[in-house]
Amino acid sequence: MVDAKNHKNNVTISGKVLLSTITTMDTLGPIGQEVLNSHGIKQIVESEQYPYELRSVIHKAVLDKYGEVALIAIGFNNAELLHDLMGGPTIKYSKKNSEGLSSSDIDKNEKSLHAVLEFFFDKGDTVIKQFTSGVTGVEYGNTWEKLDKFVYRLKCTMALEAHSEPFIRGVQNAQLFQALGKYFLWDREFEKDKTESSYGYSSWFWILRFTPEKSQLSGLEILNEKKNEINSKLMQVVLADAFNQNKKMERLSSQLAKYIPPQINEALFKGDYNTEITTRRKKLTIFFSDIKNFTSTSEGLQPEDLTKYLNEYFSEMTTIALECGATIDKYIGDAMMVFFGDPESEGEREDARACVEMALKMQERMTQLQEKWRNEGFSDPFQVRIGVNTGYCNVGNFGSEQRLTYTIIGGEVNVAQRLEGNADANGILMSYETYAHVQNMVNVEEREALKMKGIKRDIKSFAVLSRKNINISVDETMYDTEINEYGRPRIQDDSLENRLSILEKKVDLILNKLDHVDW
Repeated sequence: MVDAKNHKNNVTISGKVLLSTITTMDTLGPIGQEVLNSHGIKQIVESEQYPYELRSVIHKAVLDKYGEVALIAIGFNNAELLHDLMGGPTIKYSKKNSEGLSSSDIDKNEKSLHAVLEFFFDKGDTVIKQFTSGVTGVEYGNTWEKLDKFVYRLKCTMALEAHSEPFIRGVQNAQLFQALGKYFLWDREFEKDKTESSYGYSSWFWILRFTPEKSQLSGLEILNEKKNEINSKLMQVVLADAFNQNKKMERLSSQLAKYIPPQINEALFKGDYNTEITTRRKKLTIFFSDIKNFTSTSEGLQPEDLTKYLNEYFSEMTTIALECGATIDKYIGDAMMVFFGDPESEGEREDARACVEMALKMQERMTQLQEKWRNEGFSDPFQVRIGVNTGYCNVGNFGSEQRLTYTIIGGEVNVAQRLEGNADANGILMSYETYAHVQNMVNVEEREALKMKGIKRDIKSFAVLSRKNINISVDETMYDTEINEYGRPRIQDDSLENRLSILEKKVDLILNKLDHVDW
């Protein structure tokens, strides 16, 4: 055995050999180039020498990902690159001995096999020594011995690590199939327990057993047949790996979706999202909610019950938010912040309407949850306040090169939060900028305008009283039996647009009656 410590960094292989390894594994993706990049190598120069570990690391990466069959396939491909040095000369020598190789005379047949194998092993020995600059005292190349008629032991020593054995097997088998496949069947037994390996080299031992059997196929046809078998097995492995990778990606995507907005998660996995630090100004509708008197309410609960009810609350509200197309920004203690209008938008008006519809559904679901919780012994169930505002915000990626968060900032965000803080328990308070888009959806009551630092305008606020029945007929609207303080029918929709519509209907009725008057 050689003392590895005295030979560190001395063992090299030529750039030509390393390049052939990379070339013959293109079908497996950029594994080889990734290994080179990790070692700071951008381009291989054929005439230069490189640490032997590079090829071994590449082989290990392939073996770990795709298994033994992948290294055998790479070996088959590598044999093509060595054709002029090994395979080609051996095939020519085999043809010169074709009479003996195909002879029915066992002695003559065995003698010709012996001659071809000797030629092949010697050629391999020369090539290995030619491309390896190794550890002093290590005999690189091939040595062999005849064990019995048609039985040989081959020892191959190369500047590779022990796990590269399938690669060497593939190189040798590909050349032997073409040179001797027409005349013999054979099996190869790997004597793994005899393997020797240390820094700069590995030695493998095989027993080759040949059985004379002539084929109707040519050596090249036999080689192609064997290559197809190997490639078919490799394709199954690659497809299975791709399937497993897709499953892993799906699981990862599902897990990430719990931490980032689903819209961003989906765009990331499709490769459609830019992860640079960048923002844009956009008109959004912002939603804030929190639990009124959360601290005092939570103090009356056991920690286990508090966790249970809080998780149920957030789960229910999140489900509604996602169903309505909201982008969930964050949870802050008992508060929830979402917005509409990015990364996907249906337009300013529809975004605002979707947000208010979401708030109404949450309000309705909370009524059901409160009843359920009371029946479970939660005497003072959570009461949620909601604030909604529409305005321009900066939206995008904020943070550093190391870590980003997708969120929104700006004065309008603060307005939504302030509205939430001023909302009634179990109530929704919205700004006029939002109310303008949803006047036919909800009945409201105007509240006192809010003043805020940094916001030049007074913030008109509207508390939602109830949903409007938007399917109500014109006659029902015009002749509502409820009378207001002026002795007139109370109009459910008090907007100017609706008042004008009702006025037009009344004028039409008057004109119709006038048409029937006998003047």
